[in-house]
Amino acid sequence: MTISLLIPNPNLKKKEVPKMITRYRPFDNRLRTFDRLSRMMDEFFGDETEVRSGWMPSVDVKETDQALTFYVEVPGMRQEDIDVELVGDVLTIRGKREFSDEEKRDDYVRIERSYGSFQRSFTIGVPVKADEISATYRDGILTVVVPKADEVKPRKIEVKTN
Repeated sequence: MTISLLIPNPNLKKKEVPKMITRYRPFDNRLRTFDRLSRMMDEFFGDETEVRSGWMPSVDVKETDQALTFYVEVPGMRQEDIDVELVGDVLTIRGKREFSDEEKRDDYVRIERSYGSFQRSFTIGVPVKADEISATYRDGILTVVVPKADEVKPRKIEVKTN
């Protein structure tokens, strides 16, 4: 907020306009810049309600000589609400966690857990055995094991002497 003060000058002639003194506010410009940045972020990412309508579970990926293993953190979900598919070399994990107490949602003072649909996709950069992919769900963790094809697995070659 800028405050402008009009200071009467007794030496002014009647037709002259009084000079304005404006208080210097160094943070005003920064706040305006922050507001512009915030609006740009809202335009790019959508507003807060759009961002919170979906969620992204955390995923750990482990690679060994035999397989890629994905550990997806999806607590509170039912097994039938999770889909795993491989199309080409892209593994997609999607699901939906619904708010279970919808009729009493207005009674809540604070809701921090995320609800709604999610989708995570990962490009598998190696040939895999698509028919041997397995997925298990236990204690809120989805484990997806993607076995590597035999031509990718390292093979020790013995060096012989002549």
